[in-house]
Amino acid sequence: MPTFPKSTLLATATFAAILLAVRAVTPARGLDPHSLRSAVAFRSDRAAFFPVVPLPLPGIPDNLALPNPTVPGFNPAAAANLSMVSPYLIDNAGSLDHFYAALNDLANGKRTRPVRIVHYGDSPTTADLITGDARELLQDRFGDAGPGFTLIAKPWAWYGHHGVDVSASGWNITTAVGSMREANYGLGGAWFTGTAGAESTIHLASHTSTSVEIQFLQQPGGGNVDVLADGKLAGSVKTAGDAKKDGNATVELPSGTRTVTLRVSGGTVQVFGVAFGTKNKGITYDSIGLNGASTTVMSRAFNPDAFGVALQHRDPDLVIINYGTNESSYLAYVDKLYEPELRRAIARVRAALPNTSILIMSPMDRGARNGDTISTMPAIPELVAIQQRVSAELGCGFFNTYAAMGGDGTMERWYDGRPRMVAADLIHPSPQGARIVAQSLTGQLLIGYERYQQRNPAAQKAAPPTVAGTSNHPVAAP
Repeated sequence: MPTFPKSTLLATATFAAILLAVRAVTPARGLDPHSLRSAVAFRSDRAAFFPVVPLPLPGIPDNLALPNPTVPGFNPAAAANLSMVSPYLIDNAGSLDHFYAALNDLANGKRTRPVRIVHYGDSPTTADLITGDARELLQDRFGDAGPGFTLIAKPWAWYGHHGVDVSASGWNITTAVGSMREANYGLGGAWFTGTAGAESTIHLASHTSTSVEIQFLQQPGGGNVDVLADGKLAGSVKTAGDAKKDGNATVELPSGTRTVTLRVSGGTVQVFGVAFGTKNKGITYDSIGLNGASTTVMSRAFNPDAFGVALQHRDPDLVIINYGTNESSYLAYVDKLYEPELRRAIARVRAALPNTSILIMSPMDRGARNGDTISTMPAIPELVAIQQRVSAELGCGFFNTYAAMGGDGTMERWYDGRPRMVAADLIHPSPQGARIVAQSLTGQLLIGYERYQQRNPAAQKAAPPTVAGTSNHPVAAP
C-alpha cells in the first residue's frame, strides 16, 4: 500500500485550521458562503487565511450564468443555447433527462414529492462547501423542501450543513473512511452508536421543517430514540427488531420548530442520520461528504446491498459522484487502477436506481508548488479525461469542474488573486471560490434543463414519459 503523502496530511491540517477559524466567527452556520459577500467573514483578531474583503462575489462568464425565467424578456430558446454543445456539462445521450423531467413536473405542479439530489464527495462536501451554495441556488429557483439529510454528530470538527448546526455527546462514531472495511454505513457513510444518555441537538436556521426521519439499524435488543422538538417530546422511535436491517421512522414536528434533540433511552442504538422535510414541493440536496474520501469508499467500503437499500429508500432523482482530488496524489494509480473503481462505483448506484440520473462531477484543479511557481498536478487532467470517457460509455452526465473553473493553472490564479479563492494547500476553495463552482454547476444544470424543455415541447404541457417521470420505488422519505 502506498505511503499516505505528507502533502495530503498538510492539506487536511490546513483545511481543518481554516474551517475551525471560520467556525469561531460564525457558530450558527459554520462555514458561511455569504460571509465574503457581506464582509462579515473574519474579524482582524481571529486567525484566518482569507481577510475581510468588502467586495461582492465576482461575476461569472455569460456561458456559466444561471437562466432566470423571472427576468423580463427571458427567452428559453436563447437560454438553452441550442446551437452550442456545452464544453462543461456533457450529456449527449440525455442521461440527465430523468432529473430534468422531475424538475419539469415540479415546476408544473405535477409532482407529489420533492425532487431529491444526493451528492457524494470528499472534504469540500464534508463542510457543505459548493453543495451548500448549490442547494441554495436550486431551492431559490424550484422551492425549498427542507435541509434534507444530515449526520447527527460531527465525525470531523469541520463537518457542516448550511442552515443546520449539530452538537452531540455520548456517541461512538464509525465512518467508511475511518475503517475502510466493507459494512453498512447507511446513506451518509457513517454510523453512530449510543447507549442511554447519548444525545444530539440540531439547531435549524429555518423554522419550516415539519418532519424528521430517523434512519437507523433495526436490531435485536435495540433501544429507543426519543425525539424532542424545542424541548418537548414529539415522538419516540423503537429500534428493536428480530433481525438486523435498515429501519426508518418519521416524527412530525410542530410548526416553527427551532431545535430538535435526539436522546437514547432503553438500550443501544445505531443511527445513520436524519432527514428533515417540509410540506413544500421543492428540492432537497443531500451533501454526503467524507473527509479524505476517494471513489473506493463507494466502490469498496459501502456494502453494495446495504448501500442499495439506503439509496432506494431515499429515492433521489439525481446522484452526483464527485471524487478524484485525493486520488490525484497517485499518478500511477490514476493511470492503471482508477478507472475500474469508478466503473464499479457507478455500477452500484445504477443497480440500486436504474432510472435515476447519475452525474459524474470532476474534481477541481489542484495545485502543486515547484519552487516559486504553482502548476496543476499532472494526474488531474488525466483523471478528468477518464471520468468524461467513462461517463459517456456508462450513460452518465459529466460536469467538468476543472475546465469550468479555468482549467490548467487555475489554482495558481486563484491563489495569486485578491481576494484569494483557494487555501494555501491549493486544494480547498475559500467560501467565495466554492460559490463560484456552485454557480458553474447549477448554471450548467439549468441550461441543460432549458435545453431539455426545448427538445421536448410536450414536457411543458403534459407529464413526461412513464420511465423518466416515475419514482424507482414506492417508499419515500421526507
